[in-house]
Amino acid sequence: MRKNETVYQLKITLRGIRPPIWRRVLVPSNITFDQLHLIIQEAMGWKNYHLYQFETGDAIIDVPHPLDDFSHPRKDMLDSRKIRIKAYLSEEKDKVLYTYDFGDNWDHIITLEKIEKRMEPLTHPICIKGKRACPPEDVGGVWGYQDVIDIMQNDTRKQEREEFLEWYDEWYGDDFNPEHFDIEEVNSRLATIKLK
Repeated sequence: MRKNETVYQLKITLRGIRPPIWRRVLVPSNITFDQLHLIIQEAMGWKNYHLYQFETGDAIIDVPHPLDDFSHPRKDMLDSRKIRIKAYLSEEKDKVLYTYDFGDNWDHIITLEKIEKRMEPLTHPICIKGKRACPPEDVGGVWGYQDVIDIMQNDTRKQEREEFLEWYDEWYGDDFNPEHFDIEEVNSRLATIKLK
């Protein structure tokens, strides 16, 4: 007899940006936080160039570095490759904070929206909805990104706009459009993450 798989519907929201940038994804409940990190990277459109951590009420969850002796006075330090998300996301509306790139400090709120049982297991994560493009890497966090948006909209900053667009095209090979969201493109990236 086949056992039902528990699937989580998670909402990933980038904190501090209006209008919001977010994704809604389906993932198995038994994945690790390290797997969730990879899913967030692909769902949002980050390039996975930087370190990350998850933070809960009582724990910091990341990939420990052998030479790192950092400890938090009030939180457990846990290995993201060993801790399953269901240990901290177990009831609808539970949340964890995900921070990517400690220079730019891109904070994401991960909310467990729905818990489902499925007969067919997920072979890879699935994005079911989202809004707006991911900010470019290394633009200076929320404030730097807001400046990029201003550069794009302010005709008195044409020179800066041209420089930014040239840089963006060199790194991303594309035109910058903050409103762009392509669910097929996101799911194509997510399909590369095998869960079984």
